[in-house]
Formats: sequence, structure tokens, C-alpha cells
Amino acid sequence: MRPLAVLNAIVFGSAAAISFGLLGVVVIFLVLKGSNPAMSSEFPALLRGSAAFLVLAAVSGASLLGLLKSLRWRWIAQLAMWAVIAGIAYMYWPE
Repeated sequence: MRPLAVLNAIVFGSAAAISFGLLGVVVIFLVLKGSNPAMSSEFPALLRGSAAFLVLAAVSGASLLGLLKSLRWRWIAQLAMWAVIAGIAYMYWPE
């Protein structure tokens, strides 16, 4: 595998793992929501983070597929992946 494909696979695997973990926390929040009202203030941020990492997993997966199969649109997908990473970094960057 080429070095860029390896880096892309690392991003894809990390994004998928983070998405899986965050979605597990969403399920736990939904189950415990009625017993602890303080959790409802954290729920929008949790959903925003879950959505961001699901988008990153989808885009990086498409980018990895494009790189491995040498498809014509692989560089557009690669650019989209790095744009999503920059967006997530901006989202979590301290004010």
C-alpha cells in the first residue's frame, strides 16, 4: 500500500472507532435521560460530535476506496477528507 493510503486507512479506522464509541454514549444518554436531567445539556454537543465523526468516517472510507482502486475522483475525495478533518479541528479548537 502507498503511504497516503496507509495514512487514509488510519484516519478511516480512527474515525469509525470514535463514531462507534460516541454512538454508544448516545444510546446510554437516551436510556438514562429521564433519570438524570443534567445530561440533557450535554446531549446537543454529543450529537454534533457523533455526526462530525460519522461524516469523517464516510468521507475517509470513500477516499480510501478511491485511492486503493485508483479511481478518477480519488483526489477530490482526498481533499474532502482533509476539509472534514480541518472542520472537526476548528469545531474542537479552544476559543
